Amino acid sequence: MAGYRILSIFQTIFILAAAVSVLDFAVDFGMNDAFFGSSSSDWWTAIAFWAYMFAVVAILQLIKAFTVKESKK
Repeated sequence: MAGYRILSIFQTIFILAAAVSVLDFAVDFGMNDAFFGSSSSDWWTAIAFWAYMFAVVAILQLIKAFTVKESKK
């Protein structure tokens, strides 16, 4: 179960990073500017960052789903 816990922690970190980035669009406290600057690249913008974060979370969720075994009581 340690692997499950570690994957869950990584998922939480990625979800929080994406959430803070989305919140920065509304509040504009500078996180997106610090990370992305005036990037005009299609591959590294805040929206692409959110997509990458959600892709990582989905992959970790699949790993958890295939590795966790049901307890038989």
